[in-house]
Amino acid sequence: MSLQLKLNLMITGLLLSLLALSFYSITHNARDDVRAEIESTSNLVIHLLDAEIIHYSSDFGWLNRGSSGPATIFRLKSLGNIRHLRIDFYDVNGRLRETNKSVIADSEISHPPQWFVSAMDLSKLAVAETRKNIILNGRFLGELVITPDPSYELAEVWEDTIGLLTLVAIFFVLMNLFAYFAVKYTFTPVKQIISALTNIEKGNFESRLPKFKQVELKEIGAKFNLMAHNLQQSTENNHRLTQQIINLQEDERKRLAQDIHDEIGQYLTAIHVDASAITAAKKLASAKESATAIGAVTRQMMYTIHDLLQRLRPRVLDELGLSLALAELAHHWRERNSNTILIHNIAKLGDVDETSAVTAYRIMQECLTNVSKHANARRLNIDIKHDEKNIYMEIVDDGEGFDVNQHTRGYGLAGMQERVQGLRGSMSVESTIGKGTKIKVSLPKQSQYIEGKE
Repeated sequence: MSLQLKLNLMITGLLLSLLALSFYSITHNARDDVRAEIESTSNLVIHLLDAEIIHYSSDFGWLNRGSSGPATIFRLKSLGNIRHLRIDFYDVNGRLRETNKSVIADSEISHPPQWFVSAMDLSKLAVAETRKNIILNGRFLGELVITPDPSYELAEVWEDTIGLLTLVAIFFVLMNLFAYFAVKYTFTPVKQIISALTNIEKGNFESRLPKFKQVELKEIGAKFNLMAHNLQQSTENNHRLTQQIINLQEDERKRLAQDIHDEIGQYLTAIHVDASAITAAKKLASAKESATAIGAVTRQMMYTIHDLLQRLRPRVLDELGLSLALAELAHHWRERNSNTILIHNIAKLGDVDETSAVTAYRIMQECLTNVSKHANARRLNIDIKHDEKNIYMEIVDDGEGFDVNQHTRGYGLAGMQERVQGLRGSMSVESTIGKGTKIKVSLPKQSQYIEGKE
């Protein structure tokens, strides 16, 4: 069930509850009104009839038969407008002699439905019929019975209730329609957000949300657009970095191929010539001279191959460990850059994973290279510490600095950032033009990725 449907159902349930409460309040108040009306009318009629009885007890002219029919005692037909009471007079034989209802046909009464009568629960009116014996001068004439008759009052209440419930029903329908369209309008941005998320899922990072009018959704839209922008920039940077890595790999392969062709090939040619000279030599002195030349060429080949291997992978890491390898890297850099004061504090880092060690070595190598090429620094501080889980590197120079927001095209910083993120480390770069650069790196001692598995 969608949230929109839930809200609509909740609003409908609330309105129905209000409608039921209104109906209960109407019927409860109407029942009290009917009881009060009947009680007041009953008391009034009893007082009037008592006055009539006192009057007739002193004047017996009313016993004469009139021209229009039998004699009447109370002339109850004239009380036909008293609708809330039924007044009957029975003679000594129990026959009905007079009633106030004979002039009004029941068909004229608009009877309410039975469910409304049941809801009114007239049994709680607590107004019982009243019986009064009529005795004049010791003679029992009959019995006067006054019975509450709420049918007319019920009809009036029903008509009033119908009008009020009609207004409530119209209000109920209008409120439901208003709530439906209000909720639908409120949830319209949700479809836009889902559509934008779907585009992001498909790799369309150019997708953006509009500026919503709702205050709550306006911030969500702004955060989403910022996230999409960052994803787009990150994806573009990754693509660019990947292409640069491929280009660098191809360049490195070309240089290696050129070095092997120019140097190793030249050395092998020289060895081949000297070997052929030894084979063709007729004198031992000539053979020794060619063998000596082969030895010299072989040593040169060993030096060249060592340099090539060092470029492919720093063997010093395997031979000395990370701490001494970093110290040696700093020492060689100081020898080549005597104009810059280098102060380094490299702690003994202990057991470090191979991937993390290579990453730390390459990051420091790249930082030193950047300082040599671009910083023009007079002073360089290197501080490398560690704890049980991480290595902390801080490299600070007082060189020319650069604008971090504009410096996004170089491979160096991007490659360093990529290496650090690949190990789930962190890297920050702070630089101000004319005031130098500070690079802080945190790397885990044990890399979290082994053979492609986390």
